[in-house]
Amino acid sequence: MRVLLVRCAAKVNLCLQIVNRRPDGYHNLRSLMTAVSVWDELQFRPAETFQVTDPFGFLLDENNTVWKAARLLAEAASKPLGFTVTLTKCIPEQAGLGGGSSDGAATLLALRRLWRLRWSWQKLVPLAAKVGADVPFFLCPTGAAVVEGIGERLTPVQLPQLWFVLAKPSEEMPTQKAFALWDAHPVQVLIDPTALAKALWRREAKKIRSLAVNAFEPLIAARIPAVTELKQHLLAAGAVAAVMTGSGTAVVGIFFERIQAMQALEKVRPLAAWSRLARTIRRSIRMG
Repeated sequence: MRVLLVRCAAKVNLCLQIVNRRPDGYHNLRSLMTAVSVWDELQFRPAETFQVTDPFGFLLDENNTVWKAARLLAEAASKPLGFTVTLTKCIPEQAGLGGGSSDGAATLLALRRLWRLRWSWQKLVPLAAKVGADVPFFLCPTGAAVVEGIGERLTPVQLPQLWFVLAKPSEEMPTQKAFALWDAHPVQVLIDPTALAKALWRREAKKIRSLAVNAFEPLIAARIPAVTELKQHLLAAGAVAAVMTGSGTAVVGIFFERIQAMQALEKVRPLAAWSRLARTIRRSIRMG
């Protein structure tokens, strides 16, 4: 092997409920999540020691999810880590798009291939959960799932092809701060991920709008008004629904048709610090 190229997708939460705060400090969640076509990239090359760099060769520290995932799997499989990994980021951080989590999951799947481990994706889930709450989702073979618990309980689902406009304001929201806001002011929302998935298949716009909600959104939008502004512009541009994704500040507008999503992107782009057109995909991690 000279180089293994791995593409790592972003994700969006089409609905998100925080069920409660656990005694261990983690939170039980419930969500419908789907992978979308915005990608980070990893390149694995054989080396005498393990290191992770950015495209310019600068070393990334051991807090990076690639480091964490690699170390956990190496210990579990009793394998030596002899690779240099180059991480190219295209998914913005603190946006609720799961870029770091996707990188961690991709590392687990890449090393599984490189070490020829006969481990199912389900066997990797406990390790993935130790890396981060969203990491197990990216192992799901359908690219979409109902996610529960602290992210380790996955029910794979299939979604129709949907188009999304992703728009992020300049402001960011660290995950820990978002959960601290919720702990101080617990927002309860009623969601039904399975019903939302069915409504997306049936194109039931009114039902989709009522089910596409995020418990973090009112707390974060109160501090970052640009979240609400982006959401309103996406709805005005024809989105079936618009919702903040995850615990970050990015907003996702849902569309059934590509042309309408492209037109909406042009309208919202001047208002956002970062924006992209994306679609649902069936595999979160792709290796070449």
